Amino acid sequence: MFRSTLLKAIVAIAILVGGIVVVIKDEPAAPTGDINSIEPLPAQDSPDR
Repeated sequence: MFRSTLLKAIVAIAILVGGIVVVIKDEPAAPTGDINSIEPLPAQDSPDR
């Protein structure tokens, strides 16, 4: 019984440490392009009916 409890504790610690490492290593990507510029939409043709 002690062996199974020890195994569960080791697995739980490994999962927690793995989650913490993922959160620390997760670096958001820098945005590409100029996000402050606003460009008008291109002119659209009227649909044929």
